[in-house]
Amino acid sequence: MKPQFLKLFLLTLIYTGTFFNLKAQDSYFIEIILEGNTDTTFYLANYYGDKFYITDTSTTNVGTAIFKGDERLKEGIYLLANKKKEKLIEFLVGKEQQFKIKAGTENGQSQITVDGSIDNQLFFDHIIFVNEAYAAIQQHNSMIESVENTEEQKSIYRIQIDSINKSILDYRKKIIDQNPGIIFAVILSAMQENIIPDEIKDNQDLAYNYYKTHFWDGFDLSDDRLLITPLLPIKLKSYFDQLVVPEADSVIKDVDFLLNLTKGNQKMMDYLVWHFVSEYQTPKIMGLDKVFVHVVDHYFVTKKIENVTPSIEEKLLERANKMRLSLVGLKAPEMWLVDTTGNFRSFREITADYTVLIFWDQTCGHCKKEMETLYNLFQTKKYNLGVYAVNSTNDFDGWKYYINEKKYPWLHVNGTKSMTSDFHDLYDIYSVPVIYLLDKNKTIIGKRIGAEQIEKLIDNFQQKQIR
Repeated sequence: MKPQFLKLFLLTLIYTGTFFNLKAQDSYFIEIILEGNTDTTFYLANYYGDKFYITDTSTTNVGTAIFKGDERLKEGIYLLANKKKEKLIEFLVGKEQQFKIKAGTENGQSQITVDGSIDNQLFFDHIIFVNEAYAAIQQHNSMIESVENTEEQKSIYRIQIDSINKSILDYRKKIIDQNPGIIFAVILSAMQENIIPDEIKDNQDLAYNYYKTHFWDGFDLSDDRLLITPLLPIKLKSYFDQLVVPEADSVIKDVDFLLNLTKGNQKMMDYLVWHFVSEYQTPKIMGLDKVFVHVVDHYFVTKKIENVTPSIEEKLLERANKMRLSLVGLKAPEMWLVDTTGNFRSFREITADYTVLIFWDQTCGHCKKEMETLYNLFQTKKYNLGVYAVNSTNDFDGWKYYINEKKYPWLHVNGTKSMTSDFHDLYDIYSVPVIYLLDKNKTIIGKRIGAEQIEKLIDNFQQKQIR
């Protein structure tokens, strides 16, 4: 009877343990003790891209934060903040969500102990290792900069620095290889820098192509846990600022490439699509509004994206429809507008090599400055330049008086009387002044530019034509 009772007791323990383990997996309990801290109110916050959001609040003992909940936290990088929402410490939330972190000092050195979280144990051990390595590198750098050392000695220090850097890479690789799938390994993998092979690093084109091709190798865009870190915005900025040619078709190709790397992960897809919409709706570089139109057409309209209500989708599509008519590289939309004599005129009457479309208002100070700058360029006769000046006000008398006074020798029309569609819609005009530049075929080669940019834009265009 006794052995049978013992067997039953062990089975009960196993099943009970399994029950509590399952329960634990569906909840979180995090205790953080900060020795010497006198706060009683703490916030638990998680990163989401380059922002962070408060997840939980703790009001317990002095210097101790306890966070608990019935639902698991998203895995990623978290931080503990005080009542003033100042960051106190960063840590990880991984698969193990019942753990304790104690931070203090011993013999003047920072000490952190972790109980119940392999991610955080590795995370803080890594910080200690890297800090010690960087301290050694700084020491060696100071010896290299010292005038007292010979070139031979400096060369030895450089070799030692290379060795230390390699030890950091090896240390991280060991963590990644021995702990596949845990959040810290995923983060370290995402942080890895490409190393260009020695045999091609002196060939600029090959090195560039290799670096760009392998830029995302360690960053798993199908793993949405990386959204709960600040890594993705940094990675995106580096990629598009340094490696992607800032021309619409090139950017679109890489946007599609990255969205394809999400492999259907909805959260990652949502984040990237919203990021690209925000980035290219009002782009810093002329012509990249075409990317916004592409993203709306190919992702918002055809795929299910988070936080897109029918009204938001309608507004995005409306915005894209206004932008799509006047993209760089397209033929300029036709306008037949009334001139000062009451006749309807088209800018296609202008036979110059370049045509400037300027939308303006004689009561607008900035418009007047742009008109004057444009006139000064026109007077140089450096380019075979024509101007189609579209006034946006219905004050015909004021308009005529101003252009007669200034004697600008251009084709002047008023946008309030038209035989064609509203110029506001055709050219996405919501304020003035706005300037477009057309080539001799009336193709848009510049949009939303300042009058002072026209000369450089034409010069660049002519250089491209020669090549």
